[in-house]
Amino acid sequence: MTSLRHCRLLMERAPRRASGFSLIELMVALTLGLLIVAAMLANLQASSSSNRTNARVAEFQTNGRYATDFLRRELQHTGFTGLTRVTWSDPPEGTNLQALGATLTTDYGCGAGFAASLVPRTGEPQSGLIWGANDSNPFSGSCIPAANYARGDILVLRRAGPDPFPAGTALAANRLYFHSDYFIGKVFTGSTPPSGPAILAKDYLLNTSVYYISPWTNSATENPKVPALYRMTLGDGPAMSAQLVASGIENMQVQYGVRTTTGPTPETRYYDASAVPATLWTSVTSVRLWLLARSTTPDPSNVSTAAYPMGDQTYPDRSTTPTDGFQRQLFPLVVQIRK
Repeated sequence: MTSLRHCRLLMERAPRRASGFSLIELMVALTLGLLIVAAMLANLQASSSSNRTNARVAEFQTNGRYATDFLRRELQHTGFTGLTRVTWSDPPEGTNLQALGATLTTDYGCGAGFAASLVPRTGEPQSGLIWGANDSNPFSGSCIPAANYARGDILVLRRAGPDPFPAGTALAANRLYFHSDYFIGKVFTGSTPPSGPAILAKDYLLNTSVYYISPWTNSATENPKVPALYRMTLGDGPAMSAQLVASGIENMQVQYGVRTTTGPTPETRYYDASAVPATLWTSVTSVRLWLLARSTTPDPSNVSTAAYPMGDQTYPDRSTTPTDGFQRQLFPLVVQIRK
């Protein structure tokens, strides 16, 4: 009993050892923890930056592909006039591709007679199924204000259709149409097609579009301004109205291929719009086109100094803009024209 009491007293008097971390251990633990957190944050930042870069690239690549596919389809349909022959310069079809009444002299947008001028006419350089302007805006006083044009070429396309209206369809009174049969093709307005003898007559909507590069996508007040491919297109009214095709398209260059028979073998020679002889617009058989897509915002880490050859120019001009941080991709395209 005494021994047991003695042992208890010794245990109560024995010094107790301190529990927990020492200061040094705590500092080491905190340092290791901070290093781990810093590594995780650096990895997260790198991953986030990579995701933003990938998103920017995916966006302008998607826009570029869409714009290219859109223009390819439009160019492939250019020159379609239903059952009427497309060889405009060959009589009698060429001389009979006239509009009814004063249709050709009416200004539905972009100038008097512009919308309905499917047939190339003397004194009307913007007429015909296909036409273009080289790095200039000839419509600044009519349908494309100077502030709405950024740069690049302008492309004009005209056609019928693509699908005819079923017989008996009530046509709208405020649209332009193309009446086609084996004898004659005519442009008319309103709901009453042309009368007279016809073989398998079909009525189509008349399609006239003017493609250009706008300095902005949604409005002139947007920030940042994102360039875009736009078109003035014929619609209700009849009138030409602006329509967004694809955002992020910074430049468009176009060349026109004319089939020649000079020399031992036929060949296609490509001209810039300003170099196409007036008599050869009816002989354009193909179009060579370049679209330059650009990211919405610049990437501070992008120091690319690449410049892209596009037709008669190289863009951007790196002698004045060594680098601007934007990512770009060039989309070339060659399309055969309906003949």
